[in-house]
Amino acid sequence: MALFFSLIGRLIAICFGLLVALCAGSIFIGFGLASGLLPELALTTGASPVFDPDTDRTILAVATVIFGALASVEIIGFAVLPITIAISITELMQWRGLTIQLVIGGICGLFVMFSALALPNGAMPTNGTVIVSMASGFVSAFFYWMIAGRFAGNWLSAIK
Repeated sequence: MALFFSLIGRLIAICFGLLVALCAGSIFIGFGLASGLLPELALTTGASPVFDPDTDRTILAVATVIFGALASVEIIGFAVLPITIAISITELMQWRGLTIQLVIGGICGLFVMFSALALPNGAMPTNGTVIVSMASGFVSAFFYWMIAGRFAGNWLSAIK
């Protein structure tokens, strides 16, 4: 009976940690998109820029939240398989360290980037895209580790 409750509690912690991690990663991607996209749009609209990044932080904050919300839907669709595999491996191997969680998060971020981008054959993504996707994986992995990853494999001790 203790194993059942330990496993249920662990699944709840994993789901909550995954939800927070996906939200943090999508907000990070939203910030990367908003900070890189809005100044370019403002400069191409005319002689007087609509967006001044030094004085108007509200537009950047709103765009970050909007892009983050839109990106989270895409991220969840592409990230389900690699994240599920990564969480299963870390749970079964009882890998609790922050470093291994960050490495696995970066690998998942790269996998999501390459599966989400529709590039022609032989084309490679730009360095900025690779950096933002890996950093998003790092941010997601850090938040997951803070909530659930530090206790990976604790439910296995109830079996012994």
